[in-house]
Amino acid sequence: MVKSVAKWMNITLSFIREPDDNYGSWINNTWNGMIGMLYRNEVDIILNPILPKASILEFAYFTNPITVDAYTILSGKEIQEPGLFLYFKVLDTTVWLAMVITAVILGLTSTTVYRNVLMPKSFSWIRMTRQYSWHFLSYALRQNPTEKYLLRSNKARLSVLLPLLATLWILGIGLVMSSFQSLLVSKLTVRDSHPFVDSMDEFVNSHSTIGITPVEIQLGDVLENSSIPVYETAWKKIKDNLMPGGEVFKRKTIELVQKGKYCIFHGKIVLRNRLSHFYKKTTYCQFHLSDNHFFPFPLQVAVQRKMLLPDFDSFNLGITRLVDADLPGRNLKASVEVSNLCTSYSETKLRPLGLENIYGVLLMWVAGLCTGTVVLAIEIMCNKVR
Repeated sequence: MVKSVAKWMNITLSFIREPDDNYGSWINNTWNGMIGMLYRNEVDIILNPILPKASILEFAYFTNPITVDAYTILSGKEIQEPGLFLYFKVLDTTVWLAMVITAVILGLTSTTVYRNVLMPKSFSWIRMTRQYSWHFLSYALRQNPTEKYLLRSNKARLSVLLPLLATLWILGIGLVMSSFQSLLVSKLTVRDSHPFVDSMDEFVNSHSTIGITPVEIQLGDVLENSSIPVYETAWKKIKDNLMPGGEVFKRKTIELVQKGKYCIFHGKIVLRNRLSHFYKKTTYCQFHLSDNHFFPFPLQVAVQRKMLLPDFDSFNLGITRLVDADLPGRNLKASVEVSNLCTSYSETKLRPLGLENIYGVLLMWVAGLCTGTVVLAIEIMCNKVR
């Protein structure tokens, strides 16, 4: 944008970089960094974002904002591995509740029919429940009517609904099991994840993630005396981990952010731009860029006051026209689209199921086998007693 405006104004530009990329601060009765270069008339324009302080206005003009940025937090995402009983988490709680309610209604209906058919006069809930459960199990496991055990030779007059209900129950279990297996496989293809740090409160309460920020952006000016307790507490944890900007955005450091060791505090636009470059180099990243912004600030261009006011007005007008044409938005759009690949990544690679994923299924099978074995053993003992 500055190049375009300079060309329009017939101004020749030469770019100078501050050695430490330091925005500048007031130290020892003078300015250092980029603001110091502007203060000492070494440059005419500062391109990097700086906060418009009253003391800077003594020797500099500020253009209209190119855009508005805000500080935010960049962190990695923690992958949630499948739990021991993921099998039971495939269905929503409401589905489980509906299944329980259906089973209760079915049982009460069957019990009423059973009572009316076999026990029209004398009735005992305990005896009725015991006999009904026993007959229901015998019909559910029925194979050959001449077999000795599990009441398969029992010719007691039962409701015609009992074998029908048992058949429906078995078919329903088979259908549910098949659905569970399909859902379980699809569920395991996408693992849940959540950010290590998403807000200031989470950062303050975190004991495993270290907050870092470039020393040049002077985040302490925003947090240290903000009179907001959580900000001031956060700064106490950050101030001992300040790094040069080049160190913060090294590939090695970014990879440690992805693993949860660090989280970065910086402007959201800058972070999106850095994520875009990182993704182009690695083609894989899984980050979280928090939407809990704090301290929004305008990105402006500072111009040395030695520039004549009419020339500054023309320069500012050129910047404003390009902003109105959404040139910054179009330039940032590509970075936003690429950075979204880093912050919205989800794993879709199929992975084989392990025993730890089907413990719930195994427990159900073991429970069924144990129940059948116990029932059979009890009946054998009862027959021996007789």
